[in-house]
Amino acid sequence: MKIDEIKAEILQYYEQWKLVPGDVEDFTTAEIYESAVLNLIVSYCESKNYEVEGFPFQKKVLAETDDYYDEDYFCFWRNVKYLDVLATTKEDVLELLYFYSYTFNEELTPTKDEFLRQLEEYIKVNIYEVDFVS
Repeated sequence: MKIDEIKAEILQYYEQWKLVPGDVEDFTTAEIYESAVLNLIVSYCESKNYEVEGFPFQKKVLAETDDYYDEDYFCFWRNVKYLDVLATTKEDVLELLYFYSYTFNEELTPTKDEFLRQLEEYIKVNIYEVDFVS
């Protein structure tokens, strides 16, 4: 997977996302597209063997014998935290997250440096309310 290919896929999801009407009932549909983008970036990170405190690879091995690491452990917020932590040390992940954020929320997205500082603050205060270790 190359970054330009992933950006092209993000743009394809965005084209579908922006067609979703703004009604409350359609909010879930919009979330599906955004979750698909995050899953795409997670898959990219996994293909690069990027790991944070044993997540996801060591935790998937543990899941084979330890019920703690069930499907709830591999939740949306843990994946978001995984990406955010990686973005603070991996320029390619930062580039993809920033591209996603800017594409879907152009008027709300800060500069790339401000975006990085926001991620660092989110990690510091643990807005995700999850950790990687048990």
